[in-house]
Amino acid sequence: MNPNLLVIKTWHFKFFSQRKTTRENFKLWVNTTYILTLLFIWILWIYYVWTLNINATKWYNIRNLEIQKNNLAIEKWLLEVKIAELESLSNILKWDWINNMENVSNAEFLVVKDMKDYAFKN
Repeated sequence: MNPNLLVIKTWHFKFFSQRKTTRENFKLWVNTTYILTLLFIWILWIYYVWTLNINATKWYNIRNLEIQKNNLAIEKWLLEVKIAELESLSNILKWDWINNMENVSNAEFLVVKDMKDYAFKN
């Protein structure tokens, strides 16, 4: 009997060529590479979204601090204006206790012409 007929009848091929097994292994290798590439792209995408989230949070905090800094700078400027107004001569002359002060009869002033001679003398 012909051995090829027996193989066809049993629907089972025991003969595999080297080329066929290499081709199947190559197909498996390409599929594995494709899956690993997709996995790597997915991991990079997750990392990118995570980085965007962290940066957005940091910039939000920085923006809040800048707004707070600007508000404090405006408040400082308003306080300096109020201090200047309170220290002004017209405001001081309005106070009642100025009228109760004694007048100066003989005023003596000390005038220093050159400060470098008097500074840090031993």
